[in-house]
Amino acid sequence: MEIWVYVAIIIVGFIVLEAIFRYLIFKVNRVFQWLILQKDEYPKLPLKELEKFFEHGYDQELGWVRKPNTEHNEIGKNSRVTKWTTNSNASRANPDFDDMHSEISCYGDSFTFCRQVNDNETWEHYLSKSLNTNIQNFGVGNYGIDQSLLYLKKNFQKNKTNIIILAVVPDTISRIVSVWKHYYEYGNTFGFKPRFFLQKNNLILNKNPINSQEKFSNYEKYLEEIRNSDFFYKNKFRKEKISFPYSITVFRNAKRNFRIIYWVLKIQNLKKKGIDTKDIDWNPMKIIMEINLKWRLRLFKDSETTKLLKEIIQEFSDFAKTNESKPVFAFLPQKDDLIFIKKNHNFFQNFLNELNSIKDLHIIDFTNILVKDPNLDELFSDNNEYGGHYSKYGNEVIASIFEEELKNKKII
Repeated sequence: MEIWVYVAIIIVGFIVLEAIFRYLIFKVNRVFQWLILQKDEYPKLPLKELEKFFEHGYDQELGWVRKPNTEHNEIGKNSRVTKWTTNSNASRANPDFDDMHSEISCYGDSFTFCRQVNDNETWEHYLSKSLNTNIQNFGVGNYGIDQSLLYLKKNFQKNKTNIIILAVVPDTISRIVSVWKHYYEYGNTFGFKPRFFLQKNNLILNKNPINSQEKFSNYEKYLEEIRNSDFFYKNKFRKEKISFPYSITVFRNAKRNFRIIYWVLKIQNLKKKGIDTKDIDWNPMKIIMEINLKWRLRLFKDSETTKLLKEIIQEFSDFAKTNESKPVFAFLPQKDDLIFIKKNHNFFQNFLNELNSIKDLHIIDFTNILVKDPNLDELFSDNNEYGGHYSKYGNEVIASIFEEELKNKKII
């Protein structure tokens, strides 16, 4: 057989294989945003959703924030419908305590805000009942500790308290090196944020690059700056992006990509046949959460990133003391954090030990207590390895640990 025949067979085979991969990948991408393609370099920002974001969440400085007098329903433990509400000062509503004097204010992410439970089921509410004071809750979903610090500085003079609690998930170490959430949480395209850099051990703030509503319409103009400032663009997004030739780039992360393609297509096919898929619906997202956990493990071993995180916490401590408040810092571990720690080791323990060098900073570690809880599944709202947020029971446990630690450390 002539050599050109072999070449023709190879070319035809490649074209057919390329067409198959392209069809499968685009089909999965339409329903599962975590399998990203070249088009995701410049995603379209849907106008209606963007207008809602401007109304209910956008903040020029912080990226986003909880607005005053807003509310939203969510699904909590055992598919129970829950509702969160913010009051006139944008703190989460604290039934029976909102009009009382406040000794403690809390800043952090969604584990501080306490999503997936009602207003009277947050750990701040249970702690308010124990201490008989209005504990103000200024947590904001998906915040990095960098945004929480900036929010504290912006908000504190209007809402002064003698004690400030800054509580975040360990994954905050990923969030502090992010500028566009889309590069770490694919599809979170409205999430532009500020971030800090270290220069000669000093925190330097890079402000939110999309600091006006108008900039959303031509955000592409600012992508070079954003990509240079965002750790995950080069280290994660670009490496996981699938582009032409699809039959080759899909193998760049073969284990990840083929598992996602398999489970998404299997779930779709079963649903078309009317078969219940609730036992496997989580499987594609499970792959993503496993990868995100590996990033946390990696970043807590990275000296530059841990140094940045420590300096942010140092700045928080300094700010609190300057304003005659007692600074309290805590990690609120997610379920997959606790599962990993239970099987292996506490991957952020060395970092917590380093924080002991920050004078007058009070550190509360929930991990050693939570990891021993025989009802680990009951601590969380979602019935999977990630767990979602703390359940009503979980927030009761968190509040009881906070109360004991605040008293033992003579903070209150």
